[in-house]
Amino acid sequence: MFRKAKSKAEDTNTTEIVSKKEKTPMDKEKKKKIRRRVIAGVLAVLLVAFFVGNSLAAKNTAPMVSAVAAETGDVERILSTGGTVKSDETRTYFAPISVEVGEVMVSTGDTVKKGDVILTFDEKALSEEKQEAEYKMASNAGNYESSVHKNNEYIADLSEATTNLEVLEQQIEDNKNLLKEINAKIEEKKAGWSYNAAALQASILEQQKIIEDEKQRLDERHAWEAEQQIDSDDEEKKEKDEAAKAQIAYDEETLLHLQQQAQYSSYEEQNNKEVRELQEQAKDVEELIASYEEYKVEMKSQKESSENGVLDAGSKAKLEADTALEKLTNQEKLDAIATVENGLKADFAGVVTELEAVAGQPPTESGKLVTIESTEKVLVRLSVSKYDLEKIAVGQKADVEIAGKAYEGTVRKIDGMATKNESGAMVVGVDVNIDNPDENIFLGVEAKVYVHMERAQGAVTLPLEAVCSDMEGDFVFVEENGIVGKKRVTVGISSDSICEIKEGLTAGESVLLPGMTGIDLVEGMNVTVMP
Repeated sequence: MFRKAKSKAEDTNTTEIVSKKEKTPMDKEKKKKIRRRVIAGVLAVLLVAFFVGNSLAAKNTAPMVSAVAAETGDVERILSTGGTVKSDETRTYFAPISVEVGEVMVSTGDTVKKGDVILTFDEKALSEEKQEAEYKMASNAGNYESSVHKNNEYIADLSEATTNLEVLEQQIEDNKNLLKEINAKIEEKKAGWSYNAAALQASILEQQKIIEDEKQRLDERHAWEAEQQIDSDDEEKKEKDEAAKAQIAYDEETLLHLQQQAQYSSYEEQNNKEVRELQEQAKDVEELIASYEEYKVEMKSQKESSENGVLDAGSKAKLEADTALEKLTNQEKLDAIATVENGLKADFAGVVTELEAVAGQPPTESGKLVTIESTEKVLVRLSVSKYDLEKIAVGQKADVEIAGKAYEGTVRKIDGMATKNESGAMVVGVDVNIDNPDENIFLGVEAKVYVHMERAQGAVTLPLEAVCSDMEGDFVFVEENGIVGKKRVTVGISSDSICEIKEGLTAGESVLLPGMTGIDLVEGMNVTVMP
């Protein structure tokens, strides 16, 4: 017993439709008429087969079977399913500024057209906000110009101080060298006098030592003579005393002369005219160096303050960025005010799905006013089973029915992850874009979608019931010389009534229809093909 080949559509929710010209599914009335004709035809065939069978049985002849010829036609596989209509573009409007809402023109669920005024803002509050932004822009520009001007002044002061410091350093160095030369000359002049003074001082010290020694010897001799009780009137003693005292007096006179010479030498050393002139020069140079040093301190202070005031690359970039940001912020505020001076307008046609704005009150804490979902960009969200997933692809065309009206669609997106539906089955989300939306589309409603997944044009076709299958694959029954035989075929895509024969048959070849007369065909049995 061979089983009838199953259509792949029987394992999925796919409706297979034959179509040579039309790309849209049959309407219900047409389907009913076709079903009635098919049923009537089958009943007629069964009735004829019944009488013919009885007649042949009576005559002991081979059973009669029905046959059909392979034809050339188009086969299309269409996924018939339902989905939810959703907007492909949603816009939530936030308050551009925090001022009271004037008048609200819409309610939740209202439809709007592009350019419709949704709500207005308090005119006085808008005017005040606009004036404040303009003042801030002017102040920001003035602050920037002032900062740039001050920075240029600091740069000039820094340049002046840097140049002057270099000159002062050189002048101070030159005058210090000059002072060294003058002092060297003074020291050279004084050196001779210092040498004489030193020599005289040495001579004075030496002379003082000689006198001290002579006095000590005289005192020692007097002490010795006293111990010896030598008479003071002794002539020899007197001679010795006189000689010693005379020597001491001579030496003291010599000492005095040396001291006088030393005083003269010291006076000359301090009051020499040439030395005094050199010392005056040295004093003038020292005063000049001091003035340069004082000016140097002033220039250092100017340089330090200028360096602290001059903007470095980072500070300058920050100033420019802050100024630009402030300008941008205020300009954006002015632009935002300009966009709503005549009311907040819808950017596209759509439906108001959320409304938080209240007339006479400022915006909510989040600033959210209203949400509009577009009816110009609309899609249908489908859930596709794993059986149909391999056949559906981005770019495939679809027919969409929404509230009894037909639209054209295109598969735009296929999710990369499966999820569980309410029944627990794993499904993959698919978005079908509605290519020709209009004002009659309702968001959130159910839509019927027919996705044109596969199509074979000019293919060899057979009715589904003509194809059987076994462990080796698909085949058809054929009749040759009254004997039933098998012929292997390769089946392509299928609709709900016919299938594509890719290999094994050519158009016009006849195959048997098993089961049409209630007879199970077996390879090798004798049959008579019904006319």
